[in-house]
Amino acid sequence: MMARYEINYLDGNTDTVMAEGVEFDAEARDYTFYTEGRAVALAPVANVRSIIRHEVAVTD
Repeated sequence: MMARYEINYLDGNTDTVMAEGVEFDAEARDYTFYTEGRAVALAPVANVRSIIRHEVAVTD
């Protein structure tokens, strides 16, 4: 299921990412957002204040 992720950065900026999920990559030190098993966005952990997941309603 797709979701809209609101990423809030320490510097006050925000981004929005549409993805199926997000995982923390300890080796790369970032959050990896993915859809259909492919990375669609990265957010460096050192600059992220919060990530808020908003469910997206599915309509036909």
